Amino acid sequence: MNPVTLPDAEWFDLAPPGGGAPWRIFLARPQGEAPAAGFPTLFMLDANAGFATFTEVLRRGAVRPAATGIGPMVLVGIGYPEEDDARARRHFDYTAGPGAEGSARPTGGRDAFLAFIEQVLKPRIAREVPLDPARQTLFGHSLAGWFTLDVMARDGGAFAAYVAVSPSLWWDEARLDAGLALPRAVPPRLSLMVGEWEQALAPWQAERPEAGEMAARRARRAMVDRAQGFAERARVTLGPEAEVRFERLAGEDHASILPAAMARALRFALAA
Repeated sequence: MNPVTLPDAEWFDLAPPGGGAPWRIFLARPQGEAPAAGFPTLFMLDANAGFATFTEVLRRGAVRPAATGIGPMVLVGIGYPEEDDARARRHFDYTAGPGAEGSARPTGGRDAFLAFIEQVLKPRIAREVPLDPARQTLFGHSLAGWFTLDVMARDGGAFAAYVAVSPSLWWDEARLDAGLALPRAVPPRLSLMVGEWEQALAPWQAERPEAGEMAARRARRAMVDRAQGFAERARVTLGPEAEVRFERLAGEDHASILPAAMARALRFALAA
């Protein structure tokens, strides 16, 4: 059998200056000539777990932009080589320190990871394809969603728009709230999505052997209430010039929400 390939997509490994563990970078280019200002770009975290799906959603949507609200853009995925312990690395990259529930894995790599994106990755991609620096979006799910909100709150100028899907606010909600109060030059655009069944058991999960433990964890983390509350606080704190959207996606849980959120994220990224 022949392997399936993604048209106009590629990957390469990129290490930080001075050496260190590389990140695996995935790149999907749009066809056709770039606009005068360059292509809009979406940077996807946890790319090992969905870059191909995201690329296909973008490709299909861009065929009929008038109907879908999705047009040509560059998709950049940030992931890890297959031989790496991705769970350990993402816990380090996406966090500023230990979370409320503690962690057996190292944490606190947030600043170094953002510096890699800003100082190494963005210039490298810009040498490959023209990018519009004023139309760049950061997309993160779960713990990567916490990172996305933290960058929006504390380094808002890094991207023009932010999409946080099922963000793990429970990790360190106080830091995110403190970041909202910091001064910023440009009001951000934020889309925050969470699944209906992220705070309680979905009907198909109720009979599972681990249902009791799952229900207790979901109640403790309160993903839906926390996400909605953060969106409301962001609207008030960031002021009327900021754009803050909140959506609770019916029928989805923490895992199933990811593909359901992708078309919405692309439309949001391109709407400015």
